Amino acid sequence: MEIIIEYSLVVNFFVNSLILKLTGLFLKEKPKFWFLSALIGSIIALILPLYRLSWILKIVIILAMCSLMVCISFRATSIKKFLIYFCYIFASTFLFGGGCFALTNIIGSFPLFIVVIVVMFIYIISKIVIAIQQRKNMIDKFTFAVTFIDNGKTFYEEGYLDSGNVLFDSITKKPIILVTFDVFHKFYSNINYINAYTKNYDKSLIKDGHFVQIKGVGSNSSILVFRVDEVHVGNDRHYKDVALGLSFSGFDKSFGKRVLLNNALL
Repeated sequence: MEIIIEYSLVVNFFVNSLILKLTGLFLKEKPKFWFLSALIGSIIALILPLYRLSWILKIVIILAMCSLMVCISFRATSIKKFLIYFCYIFASTFLFGGGCFALTNIIGSFPLFIVVIVVMFIYIISKIVIAIQQRKNMIDKFTFAVTFIDNGKTFYEEGYLDSGNVLFDSITKKPIILVTFDVFHKFYSNINYINAYTKNYDKSLIKDGHFVQIKGVGSNSSILVFRVDEVHVGNDRHYKDVALGLSFSGFDKSFGKRVLLNNALL
């Protein structure tokens, strides 16, 4: 009996630790005193089934336990922040509990070590989802509507403002906006992908077309730089005679955008 109780305590401690870590990932804050917080929550969870309490009283105790974990591990400097932390801990608790409950309905009762596996699986999936969503939010934050105007034609794209794009045209000294072949092809539809990639075309047919050397770690390459009449970024930034650079680096796969704005433009 003593071994079972100790085993249950360890499992509850493990689950509570993941609840705190998952809440910290959601809110981008590392939980403090997580060991103490998880231990207190584990002891309460272990004692709770020993008493015949009404379901209302059990919910009140669980809510109090979540509140205590918030106070110990997070900086709840206002009622609003406290409620946010509380809701995430409460939701994480039910996320893990819901996974175990669903498995119980499928295969029936199972040993405690299966709880550890199920909870760990849910935690890993949740962590991946959070990372994907946070990256999407970061990209959306630095995404702007971009309008290209050249030779009477207008094209619309979304551009990502990349702090790493600090390229400048060595001839005009202007910042270079990088574009993929799909965007370049809108301006020069007579040049196909293979010719563009192999640089097998007459650059004199391209407006102010010239090559700019790009220095990388251990290698050097060059990109085609050309000019367009106007570029509008967002609602309040307008630029004339803008330098664009044709890139085959595949940045569109990383950012989901076919235009990489220069850091000097914004």
